[in-house]
Amino acid sequence: MSLIKNSFLNIVGYVVPTLVAIPALGYLARSLGAERFGIFTLAMALVGYAGIFDAGMTRAVIREIAIYRNDFLEKKRIASTAVFFVLCLGIVGTALMFFLSFKISNILNVSKIYEQEVAVSLKILSFSIPIFLVNQIWLAVLEGEEKFFNVNVQKWISSSLLAGLPALMLIMYKTSLVGAITGLLIGRILALLVNIIFSYKFIFSSGIRFHRYIFARLIRYGGWITISNIISPVMSYFDRFIVSYLSGAHVVAFYSAPAEAVSRLSIIPAALSRAVFPKLSSAKNDNEKKVNLKLSYILLSAVCGPIVLICFLFSEHILALWLGENFKGLPSLILRILLIGFLFNCFAQIPFTLIQAAGKSKVTASLHMSELFPYLILLFVFVKYYGIIGAAIAWTSRMIVDSLILFYLSQKIRSI
Repeated sequence: MSLIKNSFLNIVGYVVPTLVAIPALGYLARSLGAERFGIFTLAMALVGYAGIFDAGMTRAVIREIAIYRNDFLEKKRIASTAVFFVLCLGIVGTALMFFLSFKISNILNVSKIYEQEVAVSLKILSFSIPIFLVNQIWLAVLEGEEKFFNVNVQKWISSSLLAGLPALMLIMYKTSLVGAITGLLIGRILALLVNIIFSYKFIFSSGIRFHRYIFARLIRYGGWITISNIISPVMSYFDRFIVSYLSGAHVVAFYSAPAEAVSRLSIIPAALSRAVFPKLSSAKNDNEKKVNLKLSYILLSAVCGPIVLICFLFSEHILALWLGENFKGLPSLILRILLIGFLFNCFAQIPFTLIQAAGKSKVTASLHMSELFPYLILLFVFVKYYGIIGAAIAWTSRMIVDSLILFYLSQKIRSI
C-alpha cells in the first residue's frame, strides 16, 4: 500500500501549488497580454530545459540512494559528488543564457517593443539554473529513501512560492515581465532555503566534495539519462519555440496556454512514476515488480481517465474561466488534441520507469535519439502549413508512437 500512499503524497505535493498557480497564471495572462504571457511560459520552459545541465545526476542519485539506502557514508558521498558536478554545470548554463539573452530574444521573434525587456528578463532568469539543479539533487536523495512526505511538504511550500511570486511581483511592478521573472528567481532561492531547513544535517555533513569512483558510477548510468534530458525537453517544449519562431511571439500564448494546462495535468503520472521508480530499482524479485506495475496501471486509469474526459468536454469553458475570453475557440481545440496525446503519455510513464529502474537508461536514450529528427521535421512542416493546430497534432502523434514503442521495449526487457 506504500505505493498508493507515496503516489498520493506526490500528487498532493503538486496539487497544492497548482491551486496557487491556476489563479496566478490567469492574472499573469490578463496583465501581461498575449505576447508577454507567451514569453513568460517560454521562460518557464527554459528553466525546465535547464535540466540538461544535471547530466542525468538527479535520476542516477535516486537510483543509487535506493540501492545504498542503508549505507549512510556512501549516501553522503553520492550526494556531495552529484552536487559538486551539477553546480559546475549550472554555472556554465547561467553564463550561456546570460550572454546569449539578446540572441534568444531574436530567435523567439519577439516584437521590437519588447526585445529589451525580454533580454533583461532572460539574464535575471539565468541565475536560477544552478539553484534549480542543486535543489533537485537534494530532493533526489529524499526520493531515493522514499521520504515522500518530507519531499512533498517542501514542494507544497516552495512550488507555491514559485507559482505565486511572479504574480505578486507583477502587482508591485505593474505590467513588467522583468518583475514576473524576478518573482521566479526569488522563488527558486526560497525553495533552496526551504530544502536546507528541512535537510540541513545531511546537507552540511555531506558538503560539496568530489569522489571519482562515485562520479564514474553516477555518470555511467546518468550519461544515457543526459541524452534523454537533452532530447526529451526538446520534444516536450520545442513546439512552443517553433510556433514562436514561425508565427511570432504574439501567437505563442494561444498554443502555450493549453500546453501549460496539459503540463499541469502531467503531475499525476509524474507523481506515480516518481513513487514507483525507487521501488522497482530495489525490487528483490519479478513478482514484486509485477505487483507494483499492476497497481500503477490501476491508479493511473482511475485518476487520469475521468480528468481527461472532463477537460475534453469542457475545454472552452475551462480556458475562458482560467485565462480570459481571448482563449476561447481555437485554444480549446488545441487543448482537446493535446489531451489525447497526454492520455497516451500517462500510461507510457510506467514502462519508461520500468526500463530505467532496470538500469537500461541506454534504451530510453536511444529511443529519444531515434524520435528526435522525425518529430522535429514533422513539427516544422505541420506548424508551417497548419499553424498551432499542426503543432498540437505533431505533439500528440509523437506521444502515441512513443507510448507504443515503450510498451514493446519494456515487455522485451522483462522477458530477458
